[in-house]
Amino acid sequence: MKNAASIGKRAIDLFFCLLGLLMLSPLLLVIAAFVKLDTRGPVFYRQERSGQGGQPFWIFKFRTMVVGAYRSGARLTVKRDPRVTRVGHVLRWTKLDELPQLFNVFVGDMSLVGPRPEDPYFVNFYSTEQRGVLDVKPGMIGPSQMDGRDETDEYPDSTVDTESYYIEHLLPGKLARDLDYVRNFSVAGDLGFLLVGVFKLALSQLKVGFFARNRSRIYMALGDLLLVILAYIFANLLKMDWVLEDRSMPYIGVTLLWITVLRPPVFVYFGLYQRAVERFSRRDFAAIIKAVSVGSALIVAADYFSGFRGHSRAIFLIDWMLVVFMLTISRYLMQAFRAGGATDGWTGPMVNVLVAGSGHGADNILRALLEDPESRYMPMGIIDHEPDSWGGLIHGVRVIGGASDMAMAASTHQVKLVLVSLADLSPTEVRDITEACKAIGIPYRLLPALSGLLEQMDTGILDAITAVREREA
Repeated sequence: MKNAASIGKRAIDLFFCLLGLLMLSPLLLVIAAFVKLDTRGPVFYRQERSGQGGQPFWIFKFRTMVVGAYRSGARLTVKRDPRVTRVGHVLRWTKLDELPQLFNVFVGDMSLVGPRPEDPYFVNFYSTEQRGVLDVKPGMIGPSQMDGRDETDEYPDSTVDTESYYIEHLLPGKLARDLDYVRNFSVAGDLGFLLVGVFKLALSQLKVGFFARNRSRIYMALGDLLLVILAYIFANLLKMDWVLEDRSMPYIGVTLLWITVLRPPVFVYFGLYQRAVERFSRRDFAAIIKAVSVGSALIVAADYFSGFRGHSRAIFLIDWMLVVFMLTISRYLMQAFRAGGATDGWTGPMVNVLVAGSGHGADNILRALLEDPESRYMPMGIIDHEPDSWGGLIHGVRVIGGASDMAMAASTHQVKLVLVSLADLSPTEVRDITEACKAIGIPYRLLPALSGLLEQMDTGILDAITAVREREA
């Protein structure tokens, strides 16, 4: 009976695996192209895992981190992990990075459903009873995922030693759910999950907390979608002397569909909704130019392959100019309403730095670093104690996280100095930042609120950088 169940499970794996590879092959090629274009490195990531009976095998995923990530941080991915690439964030959120494991299923190392394969390092901490999860093949989708669980959400924001927290607090519950699956396994249960549970897994990614934290960005994206639709319609009206011809309606409808599908993800990719509107700068304008240009190219290609090869190229050119104009003006208007405003412009910095704080003091520090065309200092990230600011951009520089994220950020970006804004942080927060700097051996400089005395601040930074260089020499 047990052998028959194994044969049935393997038959289901092969059927759905081959079906998935056939249907998803275009998507796999598109994802591979995005991964390759996003950052330097291979498309796939291989890592050793423990399979059935504890036998090691190599698991395949789309690469979502910078090259050498595991040499510069923990084995586990944590919240706001600075090693994750832009495309990697999207792939991890949607779970698309797991799709290459269909090849692991095909060769028999994995099953579609089963306990998630574990790093052999953590398998060493299993008890005799817990090693029962190794009696079956690991799966692409595990019991914890069936329950809608995401381990990165279960780490407290103050967690420093992620590996110890995982072993002590998360691993026991995960293994308990896996053991329950192993004891109650049935082919019918796996088949039922594949037919129904996939939708449950997809819906679990629509986290209420995500929408609550990003409400303003979502509204902004919807506003941009309305603007790009209006821009295309207006471009057609301009080209046709304000009268839309009946024969043009089919390709207008199809092109509007492609605009709705293609422009939003391209805008997200180029960070149009991660930037602080109050500090709209030349770098933000450059991001708009890139996003609109790439989006227009994709829409032209989509129209061409949809059979509308006679679509007026002049309309696309007018549309491009209108979209750039409307997105730029909308951001300047929002900036005016929020009483913000800043400029930007650094070239060729040589020393990587982190800025601690995200208020007016940090804003002044960033402006001092970025506005000087002779600046040699590159802000690689911002450290702030307010969780609501994490993931946002100020002058195009990302707010990475809190003091507990400094070590990983500093290692990933080869940071040489931390600039601490006393104007934005309480004494306790300053102490946490400075102690974190001492722990990882990176010098820091405490900078007061200098408002208009930016030249004095630049002098202080120069002194600190000089000290770092002398120490390295």
